[in-house]
Amino acid sequence: MKENKNTSGFKTPENYFESFEARLFCRISEENFPKSAGHKVPDGYFEQMEDRVLKTVFHSEKPAKVIPLFPKKYFGYAAAVAASLLIGFTIFNTETDNSSLDSLQLAAIDTYIEDGNLNLDLYDLTSYLNDDDITDLNLDFQQIPESTLKNYLLEQLDEATLINEQ
Repeated sequence: MKENKNTSGFKTPENYFESFEARLFCRISEENFPKSAGHKVPDGYFEQMEDRVLKTVFHSEKPAKVIPLFPKKYFGYAAAVAASLLIGFTIFNTETDNSSLDSLQLAAIDTYIEDGNLNLDLYDLTSYLNDDDITDLNLDFQQIPESTLKNYLLEQLDEATLINEQ
């Protein structure tokens, strides 16, 4: 048993592979094949092919049905609703007059003046104030320590300005 372990049991005849090529060519020689192909192309087939293909393509094309994502009638509805809401808000909104100076925020006025958009000097501003306004001002004059003031001036002013001021 151990001797026949690697044998497959199939055997080839002697000189099988050496004579295989010659036997193959003998079987496939030209005389074994038919002399004609057996198929014929009709006369003028290739000359008329382009016309026939184009005719079938154009006749088979049907216009595709396009469904819009947002139909036009919905835009009309949306415009009508928006217009009615706008008219409703303008008619029924009679609470306050927004054009008065009181409705402006003080912060907006401050930034407007600080940005230099208002060309008023100190004399113009004081002309708008009367004695009652000045007495109503609650100015808390707090004493700033001298060391804090010196530090602030040293940080904010450049050396040339400090030398000229002394």
